[in-house]
Amino acid sequence: MKHASAIALSLLALGSALPAHAQVALSGGIEAATDEVRRGIGWSDGEITGSVDGKAEISGFDASARIVALRGSDRHGGADAVGDLELGKQFDAGGFSLRGSVIGHVFTGADRRMDYVELGLGTRYSIGPIDLGAGAVFAPSQAAIGGQNLYLHADARAGLPAFPVSLSAGLGYTTGSGSSPRAARLRPGGDYADWRVGLQYTQFPFTVGIDYVGNDINRAKAESDPSPYADGRHVGDKVVARIRFGF
Repeated sequence: MKHASAIALSLLALGSALPAHAQVALSGGIEAATDEVRRGIGWSDGEITGSVDGKAEISGFDASARIVALRGSDRHGGADAVGDLELGKQFDAGGFSLRGSVIGHVFTGADRRMDYVELGLGTRYSIGPIDLGAGAVFAPSQAAIGGQNLYLHADARAGLPAFPVSLSAGLGYTTGSGSSPRAARLRPGGDYADWRVGLQYTQFPFTVGIDYVGNDINRAKAESDPSPYADGRHVGDKVVARIRFGF
């Protein structure tokens, strides 16, 4: 819980440093999905899951929180849920936007402490209806993840003119260090690449989406990994459907 406390203190410090007249933009939502998949691997034991999230934006800063049901996830020590807490700052540079962030992942119901922190840096660029992005997320060496972890990613989104439909695609690569059994939480079977293609329909406040997600993980190797956190049953390609109510 130290990580969550540190982020909370940062948010308080940010709030006290911002001018009183600054306007705050608030948003949030409730979502249901057929699985919680991150970086191409399952986090909710392949079961239907739900989440709730909220975000506040002010003077280029943003703070968000998302709570997701994990259904006793083997990957995360039997955790029932995870809270993702994020604090970020965006900078505009010409046609590019740059964003740095600190992300804390706090797990509840796990059989041992599973919390960890990551640092993110990314950029986005828009060309007409096409939005392009790339970045890196780095987790310094922590016992909860058995060492260091680095995720490199790139994605593209495009809206269809005159239609509330958008297409998206993404690529990622996960690498890291450490031979502890917990390293298999984020790198089951070792370093790997992942990909995603998706279709989304939005008619506020509802959003319906479907994604095909996959990776090049050797499933047999992941399933034979002696680490209880590798969860080799939930590393294969799959289709994920979701519905969201935003506010």
